[in-house]
Amino acid sequence: MHDIDMVLPSCSRTTRLLAAYGDQIGAPFYPVPDPETVDVLDDKWRFAGLCVDLGLPVPATRRFETMADLRRDREREPLAFPLILKPAAMSGGYGVRRIDTADALPEHLNYAPIICQSYVPGEELSAFYLCESGRIRASFSYRRTFTKLEEIRVPVIDGHARRLIEHFRYDGVIGFDIRRQPDGRIGFIECNPRFWYHMDVAMLAGLNFVTLGCRLREGEGELAETDTLKIRSPRRLCGNLLTPWRLNRAERAYLRYIIRDPAISAWAAFQSAMGRYRLAGGQLL
Repeated sequence: MHDIDMVLPSCSRTTRLLAAYGDQIGAPFYPVPDPETVDVLDDKWRFAGLCVDLGLPVPATRRFETMADLRRDREREPLAFPLILKPAAMSGGYGVRRIDTADALPEHLNYAPIICQSYVPGEELSAFYLCESGRIRASFSYRRTFTKLEEIRVPVIDGHARRLIEHFRYDGVIGFDIRRQPDGRIGFIECNPRFWYHMDVAMLAGLNFVTLGCRLREGEGELAETDTLKIRSPRRLCGNLLTPWRLNRAERAYLRYIIRDPAISAWAAFQSAMGRYRLAGGQLL
């Protein structure tokens, strides 16, 4: 009646809505996992337990109802610092805090329960997959540093992720936040069984997860591989504007992307100069 080509989820709630009621909306919808799978993977406490059950590397993780409970437990069984405190089911890094000493533990937090996890030193990696009935159809992994964002291939991460994806016969997109220590050991930190905040980074590499997922839903065949991606920080890119032949394809595409809004681009460059290099709102900071 409304001539809808495809219904897309935009967050955890809409992903679960489609998982539970997609068959009743009378229109094609983007591939999503079943509701029970969403509930397990979108909860940081349940995800940590799942990693233990499946043999995926995960930092030591505890769950407390209140900070008072955490403090009482610390008195009985001393916790090793630094620690990461975070909510069980919020996104965008909301509520995540690193605590380096016992004296730095807050009196209260504005969420419950509290997930307490051992801090994993090293670099932060992100790995995302598009899946069909437990089979990985496309993937994109990258790491961030103070000078660049670089696509990477880490077979051990892909192997662990594949085991979880096959376990659930997973459909749709799924992403993992991972920490890799200097000695190469990794730890799975969180899971995103949904669209994620920085999908545009994969698009710059030529991997459009929205389009690919729609093609899977429509029954199209094999999905093409993409070239690897490497993008320097905005400050370093601006330093090469007078020598554009030194920019790679992805960096040229990224510059075209950020100049759409000069104010945001200037803020990104300022943040980079201040040493805050991270992805936020589609911008490399």
